[in-house]
Amino acid sequence: MAATELRAVPRTLRRDTTIFAAAMAMETAHLLDDALIDPQSGNADVPDAIVALLMGIVAVTAFARIPVWARAVLAGLFGLAGLVGGLDAHVAHALESGASGGDFSGFGHAAAGLVLLALSATLALRRQG
Repeated sequence: MAATELRAVPRTLRRDTTIFAAAMAMETAHLLDDALIDPQSGNADVPDAIVALLMGIVAVTAFARIPVWARAVLAGLFGLAGLVGGLDAHVAHALESGASGGDFSGFGHAAAGLVLLALSATLALRRQG
């Protein structure tokens, strides 16, 4: 985007997109960690890594181009998935037997889920106001 085009984009849209992109980067980084660095099966899972990377890129690219209600839904879905996945697979595991491997990025995954859920709620309230 050229500088003049970027100035034409409302500041709240840029801020929402930045928050969404940062949270999705954390979620994608965790999924890549789970697939390539610390896979559950012991072998790197390249197809899962490719899907995770493409899913993150498509979501961030689409986010700024869809209506506010759809942004709220998208952020809510990824937020719920991140929070539940992070808590279930990593935070609970770390509390039971100590943190190891992908649990550390899993904490970020859960935190990114919370951020996305808060963004979703903010977008939904803004839409109604």
